[in-house]
Amino acid sequence: MTKGIIISGGFGTRLRPLTCTIPKPLIPIVNKPVIERQIDLLRSAGVKDITLAVSVMADVLKNYFHDGKDFGVKIQYTSERTPMGTAGAIKLAEDHLKDENFFMLNGDVILNFDFKQMLKSHESYKGMGSIASKIVEDPSRYGVLIVDNESGKINNFLEKNEYHPPGGKYVPMPINAGVYLLEPDIFNYIQPGKKVSIEREIFPKLAEEGNLYNFPISGIWKDIGKPEELLEGNIQLMLDILKDVNNQQKNIIDESLDIDGKALIYPPIAIGENVVIGKNCEIGPNVIIGDNVFIDDNTIIKETLIYNKAYISKDVKIEKGIISDNCLIGNGVELKGNNQNLVILASYVEVSEQVRLIAPSNGSITICHHEVVREDIGTY
Repeated sequence: MTKGIIISGGFGTRLRPLTCTIPKPLIPIVNKPVIERQIDLLRSAGVKDITLAVSVMADVLKNYFHDGKDFGVKIQYTSERTPMGTAGAIKLAEDHLKDENFFMLNGDVILNFDFKQMLKSHESYKGMGSIASKIVEDPSRYGVLIVDNESGKINNFLEKNEYHPPGGKYVPMPINAGVYLLEPDIFNYIQPGKKVSIEREIFPKLAEEGNLYNFPISGIWKDIGKPEELLEGNIQLMLDILKDVNNQQKNIIDESLDIDGKALIYPPIAIGENVVIGKNCEIGPNVIIGDNVFIDDNTIIKETLIYNKAYISKDVKIEKGIISDNCLIGNGVELKGNNQNLVILASYVEVSEQVRLIAPSNGSITICHHEVVREDIGTY
């Protein structure tokens, strides 16, 4: 039976201050942690035994998943005392994985494709490993795959900054999507007790041997390295989920929603459990609201993520923002981003009444957790 391992120990540096209080793998994506969505995909492919390779805020992850029973799988954990790299991390789990082929996932990407098809493809190629790939317009930020389209073999695996396109101009290329299917013989390539990168040290060897294959994915894939990518990825996945629904559903709304009849909803939106929306509010498009959120009268929200237990008062305007858990937004507040520049509030931020936070054209506004904002920022 195929198993799985998810690399779950990243610091999430580029997402700070959101990841100061929330481990990156538990960042909500359409109201479910990104790593929980990955577990769902693994389970749908028949994977019932999963290892989480944890490090940063390991206790938070363990307290969320425990032994995996509530998620329909068995979960065990490995923990690094010092960073061991992506290959070193799976080497620590060798005893769990050595008897079967296994999926390996980076626990910080948004995915929505059929893992069963990847398993079928991998078994037909009979190689040492398969890499899920996604064609992107600008491959300069990712590991690039040089693929023989006839055989499916990956002829070369080039990590970031190793791919130099002819003429210096980047063109759409297949990149490493952070999902692998590996045979247990992979452990023979990894030296124990050392920091080893599977991308930089193992995959190039497998490609040279003709033992590495490509699995192109058509479903959604999105890196959540930056806040603007986090917002974009949430919206993309919400649209992808709605596309898969047969009844032409326009929104994802929990039946517990308490909404005033005079409030307006502009699709698409997603709303979690026990949300209250007051009269004359305008919500959407492209808004994702978590659980136990209260939104008072006359509030307008567009292009925004709101995490659990936020309280948003009357006459508030929010556009292009990320509001983390347990934030308090006072009456008459305006939070406004533009293009790729957002207004980002980490956990437990309080914004006083009538304050305006307007992102400039050259960067986002970020407020660290537990701060109280009493003065305008970015208004000139």
